[in-house]
Amino acid sequence: MFFKHVFLWVAICFALMLAIPIVSSPQAMWENARTELGLIESAFGTSDTVGLAKSATETYNALFIDTGLIQKTRGAYVTREEQELGEAMVGGASRAVTGLTNNYLDTFAALTYVMILRVMIFVSWLPFILPFLLAAVGEGVTRRKIKFVTFGQYGAALYAGAMHMSVLIMMLPVLYLMAPMPMTPFFIPFWALIAAIPIIISIANASQILPR
Repeated sequence: MFFKHVFLWVAICFALMLAIPIVSSPQAMWENARTELGLIESAFGTSDTVGLAKSATETYNALFIDTGLIQKTRGAYVTREEQELGEAMVGGASRAVTGLTNNYLDTFAALTYVMILRVMIFVSWLPFILPFLLAAVGEGVTRRKIKFVTFGQYGAALYAGAMHMSVLIMMLPVLYLMAPMPMTPFFIPFWALIAAIPIIISIANASQILPR
């Protein structure tokens, strides 16, 4: 059941990644990137912001420009001459459709850059949130041992609810990466605080799954 929920959320996230460029525009997505860089600067300072932006740009160039991937996607672009020819043969609907195609490709490229930038932010927070999450695991194990020693009851309903919540919370960073609006860099530590709750509850109430 756990893996079914994970698969469902992965499918939802993948569908959102493909759908966001349809409802957004490259101008809006690049504006989101500029706004988010401003939020990062207010949180971490100019020096760290410049470093993050530089790393994101270098990664984007290495993955998509230096490899020729962007150049290949340009082959899917519809030129102005092709648009005019299609409009003459099919009508105004042809220009609208080809315009949407070009807009989708440009928006997806901008979204990819924003996602890379947010991955960099997430990695920057890892040295701080990993010890916290490990401490949450230790707290859950300690509570479980206390229940075992004192003959306390394990809450099956609490365990099931915490596991379901864990799947949802586990997907939040993925949704954060694809969010079509500027996101504060403090989302990551806030997410870690929320993630600690189901971690502690699920481990403390895992009666037959974990060793005692």
